[in-house]
Amino acid sequence: MVEVFKTNVVEAEMAEKLIELIHEFFPHLEINFDLDDQDRILRIQSLKEIDLSKVKLLCNSMGCIIEDLE
Repeated sequence: MVEVFKTNVVEAEMAEKLIELIHEFFPHLEINFDLDDQDRILRIQSLKEIDLSKVKLLCNSMGCIIEDLE
C-alpha cells in the first residue's frame, strides 16, 4: 500500500523531523519526501494498513499540513 500526500514542508530538516516522529508510532512504514516537487510530496509505503488519520494528526502537531494527492 502506498499513500501520497501534498504538503507545505519546504525544509529538509523539517521533513526529517516528521519522518522521525512518524517512525516513533509506525516503525514499519517506509517514508520519504520529494521536496523538489511543486507539491512537496510525502510518500508512505507499508505492507499493512496505514492509520492515515493518526499520520495527519502527527504532521499537524508539528505545524505541517498534508492533503491527499489526487
